[in-house]
Amino acid sequence: MATIDVRITSMYPPKEESGIRGYASATIDGCLGIRGIKIVESGKNGLFVSMPSRKGGDGYKDTCFPVTAEFGNQLRGAVLDAYHQALNQAVSQSGSQAQAEPVSSGPQMQM
Repeated sequence: MATIDVRITSMYPPKEESGIRGYASATIDGCLGIRGIKIVESGKNGLFVSMPSRKGGDGYKDTCFPVTAEFGNQLRGAVLDAYHQALNQAVSQSGSQAQAEPVSSGPQMQM
């Protein structure tokens, strides 16, 4: 099992035109860094993690992705746990106005 350090780099309030709730960076085993991980909310599926991607001729392609299902589940879990932790921290620090402003940094999560 890999060690994953996650940092929530920004958070956004819910908006109808955009499902992005935040961005994260992850460091795996102190050797590989991934920036630009998106936390996205889908109306019917709730929150999910979207890996960094680029647009090509036939749509978007992930530029960085988990190779195994086991690691993919571990990474998604670490990112969502860090997001919920940062959200709870922002709410406890600012009360109900925490969702009105982006948070520029957050906790690191180690799994």
